[in-house]
Amino acid sequence: MKVEAITFDLDDTLWPILPVIIRAEEETNTWLKNNYPAVKKIMDTSEILQIRTEILNKYPQFKNDLSKLREKSYESLGLRAGYSDQEAKKLAKDSFDIFYKRRNEVDLFEGVEETLKVLKEVYLLGVITNGNANVKKIGLDAYFDVVVSSESSNSLKPEPEIFLETIRQLNLQPSQIYHVGDHPINDVKGCYEVGMKPIWFNLQKKDWPLEEEIDFLEVSNWFELKDSLT
Repeated sequence: MKVEAITFDLDDTLWPILPVIIRAEEETNTWLKNNYPAVKKIMDTSEILQIRTEILNKYPQFKNDLSKLREKSYESLGLRAGYSDQEAKKLAKDSFDIFYKRRNEVDLFEGVEETLKVLKEVYLLGVITNGNANVKKIGLDAYFDVVVSSESSNSLKPEPEIFLETIRQLNLQPSQIYHVGDHPINDVKGCYEVGMKPIWFNLQKKDWPLEEEIDFLEVSNWFELKDSLT
């Protein structure tokens, strides 16, 4: 059966995510300490690490929604620091806005836009992501026919539902869809188990880490991906 669509993971597949998150958190944390100085006594201790766990215990549904989880964590930080409910909610909203703006300022891997442009002429294109990147804010939304996230599907890769929701939206058979991603379990194994065709984006050319045998295509850069699919 002919392949009609390609879906992509985002973080560490279209761009490196670690420098993005580090930059976003550093700027947000500096702003917080400057504008809400009482939070400093918490942010500089191990107590800050407990907040996320406590939020997830209280709101387990947030495990699929990183935006709400982060904003709620900022709110909890404000309350712990002694700010009122109203002040904590404002702290949370403003902090998240700063973080999210920077979170969507990414540096694409070389060849991403050139490859997407070429592939778009041949295939339907989609996104399957556990993260909260916004392809419209990043400026890539014109390339994608569907965008499915952990929030919109209420599931996380490698759970089947997030892949099955994408398959439903594309209105294709699983075997008609390639999925490109960097994670051996979340992307390669996850999509393979629902019948999609995996492409492992192995930028660092690592050895395959799983014992089980999975039939997949492997690429180490975006130009190689383009050449493999056109």
